[in-house]
Amino acid sequence: MSAICGVVRFDAADVSPRCVDRMARAMRHRGAHGIETVELGRLALGHCLMRVNREDVHEAQPIVAPDAVLVADLRLDNREELAATLGIADTELATLPDSEVLLAAWRRWGANCAQYLLGDFAFAIWNRGDGTLLLGRDHMGQRVIHYYLGDGFLAFATELCGLFAADDIPQRLNEDELARRLLMSTERVEGEQIYADIHLLPGGTTLRLAADGKAGIDRYWQPHAATEHLCRDDAYYLDAYRKTIQEAVACRLRRLIDPPSLLFSGGFDSGTIAALAGPMVLARGWKLTCIASVLPEDASRRDARPAVEAFRGLPGLDLHFYVRGNETSYDDLETVFARTFLFRPPSVVRRRIGDMARRAGSRLIMDGHGGDYTVNAYDQGMLGAILRRGEIGRFAREFRARQRFTGWSPVRVVGRDLVVAIVPQAIRILWRTALNGFVPAWKRRGVQRDFALGAIASGVVDRRKLRDGFRPGLRWRARWLEVCRRVSAGGAGGALATTEHLDLTRPFHDKRIVELGCALPDRLVFRDGRERWLARTAFADILPQALICRPPGNDREQPDLIAMDIQAAPAMLAALEAVQHDSSVARYVDVPALAAMVRAGCSEDSSRDRIRLSFAMNVLTAARFLAWFDRNNR
Repeated sequence: MSAICGVVRFDAADVSPRCVDRMARAMRHRGAHGIETVELGRLALGHCLMRVNREDVHEAQPIVAPDAVLVADLRLDNREELAATLGIADTELATLPDSEVLLAAWRRWGANCAQYLLGDFAFAIWNRGDGTLLLGRDHMGQRVIHYYLGDGFLAFATELCGLFAADDIPQRLNEDELARRLLMSTERVEGEQIYADIHLLPGGTTLRLAADGKAGIDRYWQPHAATEHLCRDDAYYLDAYRKTIQEAVACRLRRLIDPPSLLFSGGFDSGTIAALAGPMVLARGWKLTCIASVLPEDASRRDARPAVEAFRGLPGLDLHFYVRGNETSYDDLETVFARTFLFRPPSVVRRRIGDMARRAGSRLIMDGHGGDYTVNAYDQGMLGAILRRGEIGRFAREFRARQRFTGWSPVRVVGRDLVVAIVPQAIRILWRTALNGFVPAWKRRGVQRDFALGAIASGVVDRRKLRDGFRPGLRWRARWLEVCRRVSAGGAGGALATTEHLDLTRPFHDKRIVELGCALPDRLVFRDGRERWLARTAFADILPQALICRPPGNDREQPDLIAMDIQAAPAMLAALEAVQHDSSVARYVDVPALAAMVRAGCSEDSSRDRIRLSFAMNVLTAARFLAWFDRNNR
């Protein structure tokens, strides 16, 4: 979780003195082991260092070489392969930081160097020969680069707080993106953020800035099926599945300085990571700190506690629970906005689990995000999808297997696994609208009518693509690929941005896992009446039997999310009433409608109430952000 930042001018002026120093110090929570900057006239670069892996001990960035200047936030998983190709001796590699390996790769392959790298990385390389700047981001976007290309200069930083610490960076709202978020649209425009003219470099791309200020983005990778995984037999896929996940986890652990942690739910994704990582860290005399968010022990609702307890006793695991008290994700929002500049701050669960990981001595925390749309892909109506494809014989076999596995009656199997697949989404949307008195979805968001209608009329928002209790649009394999692409383009690497000195990595976002997941045949995604058939089969020898036989369904990362929202809603409404006349709030938010949504009464047992409250809290948080944003820019 190091950080990088920089400014390059192409208007013959020099970068303002100490500008990049301010940018780097705004991200000092990522620089536990030092902050260094360099000013070279029209170029200035900064680096915040946190040592996570052994090679980081030798890091000395920014690197100022005769031919290039470089800063990078990276972990290279193919160091040895790169060294062999680049002619770096083993004795030299032993004390060579990843940044020097990257520099050697750039010297060999130039602007195409990113396609030869494997790992989590973000970098900036200034070519002193032709005055060009190259920015690059890893395949699935686990490391982040925000940038602003303005009149005469480009500025970039790992975090928004670092970017906005630079001179002459505007803070203006991107109303198109605001409309998409307030109306809960499933649409996103790659690279766009809530701030106008502030962009996120998509994963799998590089940006090249020429000496005259012309910039171009090149895509070197996108989620796809690797050729070597296509048209193989089941034995091959079982073997490849196990080896690929095992290596993705091992790459993140084998060179650590401190013992790692895991955000744990006891499900197939985080559970597989735990079962694989435990013995690996135990071999080094450590324990893997596994932290799960659960309800109090006397709670009547389901949470992850039983699933997590099934792992107790497995080698190398140290299980911990976080139980939320009175704190909420909405506490002291203005302070969080000022520190992170995020439109929607990280959840209290992730903040507190991050704190627990740091107290356990970890610099690295993993989570299982990504499995549900890569190698453990899951969606509603997967049994019905078989019928839709016309595979009648397979459908009949899987229907019977589904009954045996779940113990459900034929009627329940039809209701749970077929109806959602067979009924057209247009009918589902109409049904939802009928349940809500034929009030269209956009009217049930607490958003000002003129603003909402303007966004719809201009085509910024498609009313057919608004979330309304389910996610409209693509399903099954097409949706999983879309999610992979959206994750790669997004800023998921900042999910633990408020935890100081803690690095986040997601093994299921490893490019090798994505390329395998895209190649898996449908017959292995849902089989023997079971989702996640590959995980249940390939790792049957190391996963708890309770998980192998687990029926459908996931435990929530935050099991009391609705209860927390109900608890926080009165204070959020009171805060809204205090700013409802601010022009920045009144232009976008329909305060009376929003208040009515919350005060209508919410029940944890009512699906419609849960959906209504979720939408309301989304807009309430946005209103607090808008009020803060307005005051911050006066």
